[in-house]
Amino acid sequence: MSAGDLVALIQGLLKSRNCQKMEVSPANSCCFCLSLRSGTILIGIGNCLLYLSMFTWYLTSSTIDTGGLRDGLDVTSLDISIFSIFFVKTVVNILLVVGAVKRIPSLTLPWLCANAVSMMIAMVFIGFTILFGTTKLNLNYSEYVTSLTIMGMVTGINLFCWIVVFTFRKNLIIEAHLDRFPSGSDELSGVNNHCPSRLMPNPPPPSYYEIEGYKECKPPPEESPPDYEAAVSMLPLQCSNN
Repeated sequence: MSAGDLVALIQGLLKSRNCQKMEVSPANSCCFCLSLRSGTILIGIGNCLLYLSMFTWYLTSSTIDTGGLRDGLDVTSLDISIFSIFFVKTVVNILLVVGAVKRIPSLTLPWLCANAVSMMIAMVFIGFTILFGTTKLNLNYSEYVTSLTIMGMVTGINLFCWIVVFTFRKNLIIEAHLDRFPSGSDELSGVNNHCPSRLMPNPPPPSYYEIEGYKECKPPPEESPPDYEAAVSMLPLQCSNN
């Protein structure tokens, strides 16, 4: 392989790699044939209903005997903690639904931060239960397995929902960037149009003279050797000269 062929091969590889980088095709589906937008809205509404039902159960359940506001007494630290968690979770889920409906990526950021903190706390609880579940927490085998299973399932579901919302936010940012800079989208379409099709075979690389611009500079043709009769006739002349 000559130097020109090597240069042409490298240029072809760089062009095909640039074409593949300029192709933007974000994923727009999460599960069960739902789009990321509809999945995000469903996650926000479902979380709002979940936290509302849990807070109502905390206020009206007779199995919990902690005193405080639910018994008509003074507000305790537990009541403040439960109300704070309920308020924060409800607000971030409402912002998530509004951001998904109106396509505002900044409104999804509080939900991502709040759920990231919740997953970190859940992972700490899981690790603590694994290490000290049967010793310091005094859990039997069934309680130990059940608690780990429930916390693992809840953490896995929250992680899946977090990935869906994060992907939806990333797609919104990409769409907003393309709308803000339409020239970039025009260049993108132009580059995609000039990219070679994957179904069509690549043309052969140009020669060294075509790359360097020396199309007219060709090596001179070599003279063909003389015939046998001419060579034999030249022998007496050379002998006489000697």
